[in-house]
Amino acid sequence: MFHLRSEVARLQAAVKGFGSVSGRRDIASVKASIETAYRRDFEAAVRDRIHTVPLPDGTVLCRVLGRYKLYVDAEDTSLAPHLMMDGLWQYWITAFLCRNLDRGETAYDLEAGYGYYALLMSELVGTQGRVIALEYNPWLFQLLRRNLYLNGRDSIVVPHRVIAAGQAAAAKELPVSLTGPPAVANQAVQFRRGQAASCIAPAMTLDGLEPGSADLVLVSASALEQNALQGMRGLMDRSPSLKIILDFRADRCANPRETLDDLAARYPLRFIDSDGRAKPTTVEKILDQGSLNLFLSVIEPR
Repeated sequence: MFHLRSEVARLQAAVKGFGSVSGRRDIASVKASIETAYRRDFEAAVRDRIHTVPLPDGTVLCRVLGRYKLYVDAEDTSLAPHLMMDGLWQYWITAFLCRNLDRGETAYDLEAGYGYYALLMSELVGTQGRVIALEYNPWLFQLLRRNLYLNGRDSIVVPHRVIAAGQAAAAKELPVSLTGPPAVANQAVQFRRGQAASCIAPAMTLDGLEPGSADLVLVSASALEQNALQGMRGLMDRSPSLKIILDFRADRCANPRETLDDLAARYPLRFIDSDGRAKPTTVEKILDQGSLNLFLSVIEPR
């Protein structure tokens, strides 16, 4: 009974502290809210702010993380339902970013999509930092730019319509998993669903995209398939404190063991668990699991 009362008191204190930071109907800072609340309380506060508005162009305007407004595609059956119904995507990565990306830093978001992580990164790095967001899909890139502008983050986030690849190429044909309606007459034609299975996009290495070092790179499974890691070796070399969050999927690698062995030679292998904490792992465990969010850095994670 004593332990039960202690747990209840602890929960009440946490909820009270969370309310003082975020309020009943607002979330002023994602970072502060995550740091002062249990996961279930944070998710409840985010859901409390959910609001969706269908629009004539086939998009839906929704609120995510309790504060950002996002245009998403109404026919998207992958990410959009989570953003519209939960206002949140991958809590563990969201929480990990909040603890491990700081003011004034430079971050990359590969395959940025609607800009969920790019917007969060922009809040974390602040006006003195910088976020580079890559998205090759023409319709998603259009929505990404609209979302950055809508939330006033276009001065912090620099979007590029390119694919991060192992080597630079003038153009690359890529599959289109989500396309959109045609643009108005004075804009470039977009791809409609069912009319095109692929699109053309420039392919560039991260080494050659922008000069300087980076503090954090978020690598999607799609970027992994395009050998983005091979095209950022120079960025790794000139960024000694680089932190990499990698959506590793063995089926997206031509040689998954070779890829992991190469990474293990550079960095301690850790995976980001469901609680948002990085924990040690091995090549064998990763291959056995098949799919994990990895954290790669010589810096100890928080």
